[in-house]
Amino acid sequence: MFKNYILPFLLFFTSNLYAACSLEMSSADLLQFNKKKLIIDSSCSKFTIYFKHEGEMAAGTFGHNVVIVERKNFDKVKARIDMKLGEKLGYLPEMPEILAKTEIIGGGGQTSVTIDATKFSKGSEYMFFCSFPGHYGGMQGPVQIL
Repeated sequence: MFKNYILPFLLFFTSNLYAACSLEMSSADLLQFNKKKLIIDSSCSKFTIYFKHEGEMAAGTFGHNVVIVERKNFDKVKARIDMKLGEKLGYLPEMPEILAKTEIIGGGGQTSVTIDATKFSKGSEYMFFCSFPGHYGGMQGPVQIL
């Protein structure tokens, strides 16, 4: 009977010793993410974002992605969004200011991106947004490094 209590006790306390080095987020056929803020644990060497489009619209019509940049670089990156670059590139050229970017996905799609978390420092401000043209106005938020 004593063994029946030990395992749940150990699982509860040891699970809190490990950082959450991933998160799940989603969007639908609206201009919003289901998360207002992303939190990255600074003890993680890598961090994975699992992203799902729960809507029905196609990627080329109303697709979404997740892009992470330093807040100070947001306007510079946003200014480079260009429909001519296409959904395959997320409508953005390759830029060193882009710390992470998922592909553009349409309704029912799923994607992920694994980030080198050592690129982030606690003193800097970061943000996430969708780079589908025109979406960044309503689809953005802060990234907090803990």
